[in-house]
Amino acid sequence: MFRLVVIAFLSTLLGGCGLLLPNHQGGISTTVSPEDYGRRLCEHLDPEDYPSCLSQVLDYFERPRPDTLPAGHSTSGPFAVMMGGEVYMGDYDSTPFQADFRVSNGRTSCRGSYNAFGGSVDAVFDVYCDDGRSGWADIILARDGRNGIGKLALDDGTRGKIVFGYTALGRAEPYPYRP
Repeated sequence: MFRLVVIAFLSTLLGGCGLLLPNHQGGISTTVSPEDYGRRLCEHLDPEDYPSCLSQVLDYFERPRPDTLPAGHSTSGPFAVMMGGEVYMGDYDSTPFQADFRVSNGRTSCRGSYNAFGGSVDAVFDVYCDDGRSGWADIILARDGRNGIGKLALDDGTRGKIVFGYTALGRAEPYPYRP
């Protein structure tokens, strides 16, 4: 019986590694530059405010900072979704086989999760918002393994860009950027 459970688990895990749903980023990690983070964090702003925001992001990445995280924060951190011209801020928690995030713009909250033990065959999050919208989110880690980017799609056609992690977002500052 134990052998059957192990075989079923490995089949699900390995099957998920080969499955790539349409419109999903896929992969395990990628190189994410400060400019990539800046474009995602600032693109919702008016064109006259975009250069200032991008400069703030790039300046933030040029500042030296320690590469240490407080105890208990290596698998959790800040999470931002830019969608519908608004910024939804929150946080995420993860383990190797499950993860979840919660974000809000102050009026609407959305949450997403996946669980390999609960039947998810890939790391694509099921997303539910308290205003009735639902959809999916797909994230990919930066090469450092603690930060990253992603995208979100809701059933009403809303699309969003995701940025997560302490290096990309800091704590409460410097994001959200203000012109």
